[in-house]
Amino acid sequence: MRKLIEGQPLRCKSMTGLQTDRLADLIGRVREIVGDEWENPPVGRPHVLPLPTAVIAVLFGLRHNMGDETVAEVFGCSQATITRYHEILQPILRWVTRPEADQRLERTRRAGVLVDGFVAPVGERESYHGLFSGKKHVCGQNVQVVADLDGRVADVGEPVNGARHDAAAFFISGIAERWAGHLTDGGPGMIGDGGYQGTGPITPHKKPPGGELTAKQKAYNYSVNRLRAAVERAISHLKNWEILKTGYHRIMTDFPDVLRTVTALEIFRTAAPGFE
Repeated sequence: MRKLIEGQPLRCKSMTGLQTDRLADLIGRVREIVGDEWENPPVGRPHVLPLPTAVIAVLFGLRHNMGDETVAEVFGCSQATITRYHEILQPILRWVTRPEADQRLERTRRAGVLVDGFVAPVGERESYHGLFSGKKHVCGQNVQVVADLDGRVADVGEPVNGARHDAAAFFISGIAERWAGHLTDGGPGMIGDGGYQGTGPITPHKKPPGGELTAKQKAYNYSVNRLRAAVERAISHLKNWEILKTGYHRIMTDFPDVLRTVTALEIFRTAAPGFE
C-alpha cells in the first residue's frame, strides 16, 4: 500500500478491472489533461494523493462499489478527498476514453446489434417514485444496453425508472431514436428478447395461447437466442463494475454520470490497445 500511496501503482487489476498496461495508458491520458499541477500547483497545497493513486482510488470505488469512507481508509486520506476526486476525475475519465467509445460506436453502427436491459439497484429514494421493478423485485434504474455481436458494450441509454419494462424504456432511454437506422427495412438490424416485441427489434416467436410453436419457429428462436447470448455477456461485464450491480448508494442525481463513466471505462477495458 505504501507504494500505491507514493504513486507507484503495481498490479491493480483486481482493484481497477484494468490490466497494468491499460491502467498505465489511462493514467497517462489523465496526466496529459491535468499536467504536473496536480502534485505541484502554482498556488495552494498539492493534492493529498498523487495523480496515479487518485485515479486508482476512483476506479476502485466504481469497480467494487466501495463507499468513499471505506476507500479513504484504504488509501489513507479523508472521505471528503475521495468524494472530491470522483467529482474531478470522472468527467476527465469520460473525456480521455472518448476515442475508444467513438470508434466502438462507429464500427457497431455498420453491423447488426443486440439490445437488452437490466435494473441497477438504487434502493428506495425519497421523492423518487416508480423505482420498484415488479419483475426484478428491487428498486432501481432500468438501463438499456446496445452490444455488438461479439458481446461488447457499444452504447447505453439514459437511465429510466425501474418500474418501466424494457419495451417502454427502449424509447424513453433514447436508444430507439439513436439506433433507428437499424430498425428500418434494409437496415443492419437489431435483435432483442420477447420483451421488445412490437417495438422494432427482431424478437423470438411467442408461443400462441393454447398452442405450440412449429418446428420452424423453434429453430428460428434457437438461432435468435444464440445471438442474443452476446448481449447478456456484455451486460454481465458491465455489471462487473459493481456500482451497477450491488446497490448504488451515491447521490441519485449523479447516477446518469456514473453510468456514463462506467460505460466509458468498460469500453476502454475491452478495446484493443493501440486501436486504429
